[in-house]
Amino acid sequence: MKYLLLSLLLLPACSYSADNNETEVFFSVTRAAARRALPPADALSLGGASAAGAPDSVAALLEAAAPLAVRRLNGPLGLATVSMRGCQARQTAVYLDDIRLPADITGTVDLSVLPAAGLGKVEVLPGSAASVYGAGAGGGVVNLFTRRLSPGARLAQAGAEFSSYNTAAYTAKAGAAGKAGEIFLAGAAVTSDGFQENSKVNKGSASGRASLNLGRAGRLSAGGLFSRLKTGLPSGTPVPAADWNGSRERVPNSLTDWQTSQREFGAVSWNAGNADYGFRADSSLSSNDIEAFQYGSVSAAKVTDKTLSGRLTVLGTAVLGAESTVSSLRSVTYGNHALHSAGFFAQNVFRPAPGVEITPAARLDRSGYYRGRVSPKLSAVYAPDEKWRFSASAGYGFQPPTFADLYNPWAAPAPGLKPETSLNSSAAVYYGAPAGWYAGLSAYYSDIRDRIALDPLTWAAANLDSAFNSGLEAQAGWRGEDLTLSAGWARGRSLARSGGTFERLNFSPRDRFTGSASAALAGFVVSADGRGVSEQYTGRGRTGLRLREYWVFGAKVSRVFGAAEAWLGAENLLDRHYAGTADAFNGWFPQPGRTFSAGLKFTFM
Repeated sequence: MKYLLLSLLLLPACSYSADNNETEVFFSVTRAAARRALPPADALSLGGASAAGAPDSVAALLEAAAPLAVRRLNGPLGLATVSMRGCQARQTAVYLDDIRLPADITGTVDLSVLPAAGLGKVEVLPGSAASVYGAGAGGGVVNLFTRRLSPGARLAQAGAEFSSYNTAAYTAKAGAAGKAGEIFLAGAAVTSDGFQENSKVNKGSASGRASLNLGRAGRLSAGGLFSRLKTGLPSGTPVPAADWNGSRERVPNSLTDWQTSQREFGAVSWNAGNADYGFRADSSLSSNDIEAFQYGSVSAAKVTDKTLSGRLTVLGTAVLGAESTVSSLRSVTYGNHALHSAGFFAQNVFRPAPGVEITPAARLDRSGYYRGRVSPKLSAVYAPDEKWRFSASAGYGFQPPTFADLYNPWAAPAPGLKPETSLNSSAAVYYGAPAGWYAGLSAYYSDIRDRIALDPLTWAAANLDSAFNSGLEAQAGWRGEDLTLSAGWARGRSLARSGGTFERLNFSPRDRFTGSASAALAGFVVSADGRGVSEQYTGRGRTGLRLREYWVFGAKVSRVFGAAEAWLGAENLLDRHYAGTADAFNGWFPQPGRTFSAGLKFTFM
């Protein structure tokens, strides 16, 4: 039955891009570039790091969207992860130019290691995307895209920003695009004393992309990144909230601990054909290497992914794809292990009427650890005109055990540990045009079975219980030439079911809010932003430590002087003491109070 379902579907090129002038489709719901299809009404497109004063932090870009839950440790440069719709961070897949970035042994991707200087935009696909992206995409997909230049464009920029706690960030970007090809390079260096003691940060990163037009032979592209971050305590020091007075929360529990994180990524792609018939092949090698000194000894773990994939587009609406990945772990603590997985996906777009697209899809994943699993999905989009868009979808997702689950040296996993599965559904409506008012509303529900969690008695991974997530997400705003406004709200409910009793999951706030405004006034650009998170707890059922709700606001003013652009900014204007996460045994992880920044950027061409 599994193979019959796949064979009945021919995968379409259900891809989209926010920029109609782009010569290539970057983000693709089906991971194939061909004819543009209608995007789901709840898909998000976020700007990259081209704005004045944009930090070298992917986490800061994602925090602007209320549906995305970003958990931070140790201030703006510390460890950060992202999740969506009540799912865990390991259920959110993170991609760079449509190639998956390797997670650590816990299955999560640390956003603080990823450079933002070379990003052009970020595309977010909420809800299960396992029918195309496979394991670990039950919560959604975040796809980062290297900046692209229009044909004939040239770019050379350099900038510097200085902020509180002796923080300095330097960036450089250069690129050119023509008929024969394109190249873009970016580099950044960041140093900081850090918010807490023993949280100094030294980070260097470089990223780039190049493509060559081969004429009838297609197009050859290559891209990569390198990032290295060294810090003291990467998570910061948890402290009791009663001790916060502006200085006590800065005192660490160790002056000698340190950690280095190194991320390497390289990929080569070749595609040929046209919008009706085409083929794309990808090969990538990526690694996530962490070394730490803690409790008087050094530990290290390196996860490496090697991936090959191919995608065949037929009639512009059908694509068949296959992927093969070998993930390996090298660790003195967890041992040396390798897992091979393969995926085969198929999807087709049907257009029964003008403005209507119905897309069935399915993917078969096989691994050396779990038996073959099929992730089907059915989605529909209706766009009666250029402003209105309606969408609905239902599909399965799954999350296999991670390296940490399987090879924990202190506790063996429960016998017969199975992948976590979920049935996800959503519906959304969006109204808006490139300029003027816009608004969107979406609702979702996920039923999770065989939920993987640590058994509180043995501290081993086990299929403890089931759970469900439900919620609403709303956005509204105005896009104008001299004025932009935006507001976002997400309300979620995440409950675990154990023995017939429902309990609210830990770290699941009910509400999240975001807002921003930007206006051009007398040659200046003035902007402000804010975000809020309702209360949450470290334990299930509103137990453990309570993280009180918080609101933080920032402001920035910038001006262009010929080839130069200067800006001044402040974060946490009200100097609130708050925490976004906590350790149930030791205390809250505090975030910085009021901070200031100033920067200057030169554009040479």
